[in-house]
Amino acid sequence: MTQAELERVGDYALGLLEGPDAEAFERQLAQSPELTVAVAKFRRHLHALDDTATPLPANPELWARIEAKLSSAGTVVPPTSLPRPANDNGWMQWAGLAASVVVALGVGYLAGTTSAQREPVMVAVLLSEDAMQPGAIVEAFADDSVRLMPLDRFEVPEGRVLEVWTLPDPATGPVSLGTFSNPQTINLAGPDLPPPMSGQLYEITLEPAGGSPTGRPTGPILVKGFAKAPL
Repeated sequence: MTQAELERVGDYALGLLEGPDAEAFERQLAQSPELTVAVAKFRRHLHALDDTATPLPANPELWARIEAKLSSAGTVVPPTSLPRPANDNGWMQWAGLAASVVVALGVGYLAGTTSAQREPVMVAVLLSEDAMQPGAIVEAFADDSVRLMPLDRFEVPEGRVLEVWTLPDPATGPVSLGTFSNPQTINLAGPDLPPPMSGQLYEITLEPAGGSPTGRPTGPILVKGFAKAPL
């Protein structure tokens, strides 16, 4: 993925794409699992930054130092003592600068420049039966755990659960990685398995409460996809 593509991923995730640009990107997103993974990864890292940030009172000297730095670089910054309307050019220039900083930080995460958070060894985009709609992203780690990020709000009837499966190899058959009922990002710790491989199948099925009674998928397959090593 090129630097320009990474920047558009950041712009979209932050809501900076509007109108025809946003519509064009969403059409591209629907046809590109790679872009879907990139957008989800960008948003996840921004959430991680939010989680680690401790609220602090603003330093009264902070804006003065920022203004001095930007003024020395030839950037005009409006006075911060007065609220600025949305159509104020100076304020929009400052907002654009702030957004650019956030995008650059997110692109750095996508490009792998920050390694504080563990990285998956395999990623799978799970698609609907018609392969038109991405429904979830699975990140598989070397310790047999997975992170599941639903992209769709699955309908779960009363008395049923969603179960995540993988197929390490045909001889072993499908193996359950766990169940869930509330579509949200979750971590599942599967049994002791061989390291995940490129092309490994992952899927989500609808099962009775408590999970499949047979240890094999019994319900309809909602979404499925094959793993690929992230770049």
